[in-house]
Amino acid sequence: FFNISPREAEMMDPQERLFLQCVYETLEDAGYTRESLSAYRGLEMTSNIGTYVGVMYEEYQLYGAEALSLGKNIQLSGNSSSIANRVSYFCNFHGPSVAVDTMCSSSLTALHFACQALKNNECELAVAGGVNVSIHPNKYLLLSQGKFISSKGRCESFGEGGDGYVPGEGVGAVLLKPLSKAIA
Repeated sequence: FFNISPREAEMMDPQERLFLQCVYETLEDAGYTRESLSAYRGLEMTSNIGTYVGVMYEEYQLYGAEALSLGKNIQLSGNSSSIANRVSYFCNFHGPSVAVDTMCSSSLTALHFACQALKNNECELAVAGGVNVSIHPNKYLLLSQGKFISSKGRCESFGEGGDGYVPGEGVGAVLLKPLSKAIA
C-alpha cells in the first residue's frame, strides 16, 4: 500500500510505519489525498509542504545490536529522521522534513517548528505530530534505574506520595495551514 517491499516493511521501525499510516489518515480526514497534495504548487512549483515529527527513544536499533552480539547480521532501520523523510518521500512533499527529540515535549516541539515554518513562509502547509512506542525493555530499565518511573504503576507526579510517572505510547498528526488559506 505504501510502496514498501515486504522485506523493507519487516525491517522498518514500527514507529515509522505507524506515523506514516497516521499521516495518511490525517490527510484523508482533512479532505486531501496524497496525490492532491503532491500537486499543491507553492512558489517553487513543487509541493511545498513541511513534515515535522517528534520522536524519542530510537529503541528499534537495540534489536539489531542484540542480534549482532549473538552473531546474526540484521540490518534494521530506526533513525528518527527516517520517520519524517518517509512521509515526505511517500507523499511527494518538498518542504522541510524534520524529526526532533526533546524527550517528553517532542511532539509539541515539532508542532511549534511547523507553526514557525508556516509563519516564516518556509512552507505553505505542514504536517506535524509525534510518535512514541515502547518496543524494547531497555527503556523501562533505564527509567527505573534513574528513579523516573512510578513504583506504583500509576502517575501521581504532583500528588502526595507521587514518586514518578508512567510512560505512555501514542501517535498523532495534524495538517496545518495559515488561517488565510483555511478560510479561503
